[in-house]
Amino acid sequence: MDISQSVHLPLMTPELCDFIEKHQNDDTAELLLAARRYQGIDVPFAVEQIEARKRLKEKLPEWYKNKELIMGGRVPAEQCSSELTARYKHDIVARAIRKENSAQCVGRFCDMTGGMGVDFWYMSEGMDRAIYTEENEHLCEVARHNFKVLADALHPEVEVRCGDGRELPIPSVDVIYLDPARRAGDGSRVYAMEDCEPNIVEWQDELLEHAKMVLVKLSPMVDIKDVLRKLKGVREVHIVGVKNECKEVLIKMEVHEKHEHDGVTLCCVDFLTDKKMEYAFSLSDEMEISLTDGGVKRYLYEPDVTLMKAGAFGSLCKRFPIQQLDMDTHLMTSDEWIPDFPGRIFEVGEVLPFSSKLLKRIKKEMPQANIAVRNFVMTADELRKRTGIKDGGEVYLFGAKVKDVGQMLLKCRKKVVTSHP
Repeated sequence: MDISQSVHLPLMTPELCDFIEKHQNDDTAELLLAARRYQGIDVPFAVEQIEARKRLKEKLPEWYKNKELIMGGRVPAEQCSSELTARYKHDIVARAIRKENSAQCVGRFCDMTGGMGVDFWYMSEGMDRAIYTEENEHLCEVARHNFKVLADALHPEVEVRCGDGRELPIPSVDVIYLDPARRAGDGSRVYAMEDCEPNIVEWQDELLEHAKMVLVKLSPMVDIKDVLRKLKGVREVHIVGVKNECKEVLIKMEVHEKHEHDGVTLCCVDFLTDKKMEYAFSLSDEMEISLTDGGVKRYLYEPDVTLMKAGAFGSLCKRFPIQQLDMDTHLMTSDEWIPDFPGRIFEVGEVLPFSSKLLKRIKKEMPQANIAVRNFVMTADELRKRTGIKDGGEVYLFGAKVKDVGQMLLKCRKKVVTSHP
């Protein structure tokens, strides 16, 4: 099914492209008020493009540099994947197809929730058939324009289908990809799979009948254990972060696989400023967590945010000579320096038993610090308010419960991993 021709899309003429570039840093409200001054320019459309491009400058640098591309609007720009995470999804799909075909990354790919087309474009690279599906006619028109602008030898000719993927015939392909909408009818955010559109829990059987692999992008707020209870054939869960912020959870489902959670691999990746952190483990590694038997030691280890989301605490304790401070205190400690630990490393300066008396005097000794809490009696904001400590600086103050000791304040300094101390 092709897109409707009734949707009008302004042509990205050289004049319009130049106008957008010239006014990219202007106040868009003032541009709208002065629209009559710019004859021959669709100013409301140009303003929409300027606002969308502002949101995509860091997120999609390749697309941002291309003046001829049309951005789908403010909301699609906010919700679309970044270039980094879209390329990562391509790698997941490419590995699966190479394993299946034992050859080049060629196969049939369908994106059932196309949106602005970012994930679709990067994931379809190397395919011999690629189908973009989207129910919003405007976004379909934008996608058709952009795919023509982006067309190269690495991508197949794109088939654009406009309509609700649940009502259109589902194509038989190697890979189906979905990014369910995570906003309710009133505009509020939702996280549970059943509250998203489409509802992947209800639709999964039919999707797995038409594809060897289904890849689903979920909110970073989703409950992974709930996902594993409700989805079939889950073989991999990918937790993807950018600069220590969890961005998305990807669920890889394969047809005819048994529903055995111990065999599920959790893959954590974080695109940090200077490197890419990768860590993979099995759910069977989480059977036991090693707890500290000697309080807080010389070094404090804080797992990367993606590992925290994945719950990789038992795995970390098995893989590295570290112990967790308490069962629900997800900080690790050791007297050993472990430069390749997947997270932040701190050197402990003082371990202070928490008390009201301590709160009254600590500001004099520590006027500024970065405050965080783990399994503590108050939130970080409450601790900052009670102590009066200003935020920032080189000192880190952790409030945490420590096994057999109780509530403690840990004064630390961050270690930069360059070499052994």
